[in-house]
Parts: sequence; C-alpha cells; structure tokens
Amino acid sequence: MSMPVSILNYATLNKMKRRKKPIWLLTGGLLSLVIFIYLIVFFSPNFQFSIFNFQLPILPVFLLFSSFLLFFFSSFLLNNTRRGIFIGLFGSVYLLLRLLDLTHIFFLIMLLILFTTLEMFFSYKR
Repeated sequence: MSMPVSILNYATLNKMKRRKKPIWLLTGGLLSLVIFIYLIVFFSPNFQFSIFNFQLPILPVFLLFSSFLLFFFSSFLLNNTRRGIFIGLFGSVYLLLRLLDLTHIFFLIMLLILFTTLEMFFSYKR
C-alpha cells in the first residue's frame, strides 16, 4: 500500500497555495502610522482646522487615521481586505463610543456581536 500523497508533494502544495502579501498594504500602514503619531504629538485635542471658512475639529481626522492604521495593518497581517475593513471600523466605532462616554462593557459586547455577525454574513458562500 502506498500513500496517495507523499510528504514531499504535500509540502510543495502548501507552498503553491500561499498567497503573497501585498506590499502596498504595509506601506499604507506605515504612512498612516507616521501621520497618526504626528497628529498625537503636534496637535492638541481642541485644535480646529479652518477650511473654506469652516471650522473642522481634529477629532474626525484622528478617528479617520486610526481606522486607516487598523485597516492597513490588519489587512496586511491577515491577508484579507474585508476583515481589515471590519477591524478598522470596529476600532473607530469603539473609540467613538468611548468619546461619547458609552464605556459600559455592554456596548463592547454589542459591538463585538455586530461585527462578528457582519463577518459571518459576508463570509457565507452560497
């Protein structure tokens, strides 16, 4: 009796199945990390931009770059863009809830349930 797939063939099959990680995700993550650190170090939380005679606080920009940071690094590490989007949104919504003083553990559990349900919904294959 011989085995249908030898160990050598199994090892080469695993190498062939492995996908390369896109380098643009890593460069985007590093760029967003630099901008995120720049925002933390050089701007106060009360700072406001003046764009076309409209005052824009720094907080939405901070939340935007924190979600970019989470998106790029989690997409690179997990090699899945959809999960990167969900992790980025999860992090920014959690920070927004903390900003609004909704710090009870119930809100975190509900947020985890929501994003887990979304992940299961979009990963279901017909």
